[in-house]
Amino acid sequence: MADAARAAESEARQVAGRLRDDRITKVGRFGVAGLGVVYLLLAWIAGEVALGGSDKSADNTGALKELAENGFGKALLGVLAVAFAAYAVWQVIQAAVGFQHVTDERKRTGKRVAAVAKALVGVALSVSSFRLVAGSGQKDSSEQQKDLTARLLGAPGGQALVVVIGLAVVAFAAFLAYRAWTRSFLEKLDRRPSRRVELLGVVGYLARAVVFGVLGVLVVVAGFRDEASRSRGLDAALKTLAGQPYGTALLLAVAVGLAAFGGYELITARHAREG
Repeated sequence: MADAARAAESEARQVAGRLRDDRITKVGRFGVAGLGVVYLLLAWIAGEVALGGSDKSADNTGALKELAENGFGKALLGVLAVAFAAYAVWQVIQAAVGFQHVTDERKRTGKRVAAVAKALVGVALSVSSFRLVAGSGQKDSSEQQKDLTARLLGAPGGQALVVVIGLAVVAFAAFLAYRAWTRSFLEKLDRRPSRRVELLGVVGYLARAVVFGVLGVLVVVAGFRDEASRSRGLDAALKTLAGQPYGTALLLAVAVGLAAFGGYELITARHAREG
């Protein structure tokens, strides 16, 4: 009888844990949809930059500022601020006890480390959104990265550290391309989407790979040349693309890819089991 009672209690705890995790996941999915909105706005700004009609900052902060320009946008920005905070909490919980569906221990550890990084992104986006809703000044992400790079370059061994960070960003870009090629990004969902939606994901991941690849190269160059001004985040990466031969067509293609990723995130957010 005692063993049966303990077994029943253990099963009840597991069921309660699954229900709790389901609730947390459902709340966190709003943040995934929020990321989709940010990428759609980034795509819009990138398209304007490509056509020479915008001097806006083509980064996360620039995308959020785009919303803050009118009353409806500010209301949506307030919703996104809460959504990003929920996303950050979800990622913290996943980092601590999540990914139980992953059987490979090394892979599970990698996902938990990635969840920590995603939690930091969620916190940054939430804080930026709240500040813009409140009407306080918010420095562009590109300027923040430039300042951070300058501080790193001024530290002992800073140049080498900046180069290593840049190489890590390039490696991340290669990983995004790998995910697009293998469709492994689909494992983040609890069900497979339609082929059209899957194609949106492939195009979106490839576009992100291009952008982060350029960003990583710029960071590496900043480290080698000891020039913090070269490391200015997504804004610099997208505007560097625009300055290349056939830059307008190239940046428009990337803008379409970023829009595809934003659409993919919005469509699949309700089926996300990972951030």
